[in-house]
This record gives sequence, structure tokens and C-alpha cells, in this order.
Amino acid sequence: MIEVPRSVSEVLGLAQLHCHAKGMTASHSRFSTLLLVLLAACGGGDSSGSDGGEEIAADANETPSADANEESWAPLVTGSWTLPAGGEDTSDTHQIVLDRDIYIGAIRPVEPIGTHHTLLSIAGSSGIIYASGVGTNAVTFPEGVGLKLAAGTTLNLELHIFNTGAEPISGTSGIEIIELAEADVVHEADLFLPGPFAFQLPPGQETTATGTCAIQTEQTVFALFPHMHQLGKHFKLTVNKGGQDQVVHDAPYDFDEQAFSVFEPITLSPGDSITSECTWMNTTGQTVGWGDSSTSEMCFGIMYRYPAVGDDFCDNGFTP
Repeated sequence: MIEVPRSVSEVLGLAQLHCHAKGMTASHSRFSTLLLVLLAACGGGDSSGSDGGEEIAADANETPSADANEESWAPLVTGSWTLPAGGEDTSDTHQIVLDRDIYIGAIRPVEPIGTHHTLLSIAGSSGIIYASGVGTNAVTFPEGVGLKLAAGTTLNLELHIFNTGAEPISGTSGIEIIELAEADVVHEADLFLPGPFAFQLPPGQETTATGTCAIQTEQTVFALFPHMHQLGKHFKLTVNKGGQDQVVHDAPYDFDEQAFSVFEPITLSPGDSITSECTWMNTTGQTVGWGDSSTSEMCFGIMYRYPAVGDDFCDNGFTP
């Protein structure tokens, strides 16, 4: 039996184990120019179109709008650190408790050299808020859309920091936001994970699986983070709106080069659907299935949407 995770944060928080298990040696020389994100990792990653539906342009490096000037950005939570030469800390954790309601209109990382990845979540709940690494794009929500963080919420900032140099380094990493006034928020946003669970990857061969999420309530999606594990080779996400396929993302997948893609908002209605399609190459000698360990796989199109619906996962139909 497949054990379905209890929350988005359970999937995303545990995912750092996969990165650790993969090993850092092959990536060390790249850290100064391309640092991993764990869960919403760094890097470019343009979407390339393919046959089978209208392609939607997605900009993985989208920056805030003209109204979101530099003076508007403010720290939400930060953590200072020092590492010796060659030092690494895979779980440098910092927490704050909010003393008032906050509505996020845009979010981006604070990522000095040495920041390997950043994960921001709500402690003790399913609330993953954002994850990034050096070079990761900001996510700017559509006008009137905000992600609410309630007063009394404990925010958990988890940093993976790594010093590839021969001298000690220090820095302050964290998250900055553009805050919205409550009166300006028409819709609250949340995250959900459309994608299949019940797949099996035979050893020594390529396998493709899809999962289709049938939309139950009207909602608008506007940002995507493809998520697979070490064996992932290609990810495609297609929305079917009014009977017409629209390709949101169709590109090779690299666990070391993951990124958010921000696209023109798409409003979906009951009867529409989202299909996540993943292709893996199982180079191991064992059958690999879904799971949160370093020897298992996932297939999720993690998406921001509004209004907040509250259902973390969606896999109404699965095709092996």
C-alpha cells in the first residue's frame, strides 16, 4: 500500500533527504554559479513546447512588476550564519512567531554565496510557503491575490549552507516579501500538488506515468514548480480548459536545476483538468515506486493558485 503524505510540507520538507542522499561531490564546483533549490530549486529552466496542445509561455526568471520596486521589499525572516572552510550545515533552522496578520504579494530569497537552499514553511502544519536557492526567481502574485500568514503563526526557515572555499565565510540568508494591505486582497492563495502516486518503475528502463486532477471548484493557477527525484528525466504539465489542451510546461528535468515558472493566470472550472506527466530512467537494479526516501520517486506539478481551496493533493485518474 502506498502511504500518502499528510501535507504539502511533509513531501517538501522530507525532500531534502533526497538531495543529501544524492551526494554533493558532483555539484560542489557549480555552487558559486548555480546553487540547488530543494523543492523549488534554483536555476533558469525555460519551458520548451511540444506537440499536443497550445503552449503557454512560462517565465522561470520573472521579476516583480514595476509597482514592486526595491523599496517595497522587506525581510520576513532571516538567519545569520558562519561556516569554516569546507564547512556545511544541512539544517540551519530559524523561527519567528508573527505578531500580526501578513498578506504576501510577492516573495523572493535572500541568498548570499554559501546558500545552498532555503525552505520556508509554517511550523507544525501543511503550510509550505516558498523554497529557493541562489538565483531563484521571485514569485509575484497576480493583482489582488495574497498568501495570508495569520498572527501567531510560527514560521520555520530552514537553510542548507555550504562553503566551497578555502576561507571561512559568513552571511545572512532568508526570505523577503512585498506585503499587501488586507484591503487590497481579493483572493487568498495556496499551494497544491496535482500528480500520480501509484506508479512503478521497472529496473533498467524508461517509464512514463501520468496523473490527471479533475477540477472540482473554480480556481486560477499562476505558478508551477515541477518536482521529481533523482531518476526524473522529463516533466510535462497540461491543463485542459473547456476541452482544449494547453501545455504549461514541457521540458527535460534535472533534479539539480529546478525552478518556479510563473505564467499568465489560467482560470479553471469544474470539468477542467490538470495532467502531470513524468518520465524516469531507472538506472538502478530494483523496481522503484512512489515515496519520500532517497530510493523512491515522485511526480508533482506543485502549483500556486487562488482562491485557497485547502486540498493539498489531487490525483483523480492515473495512467501507467
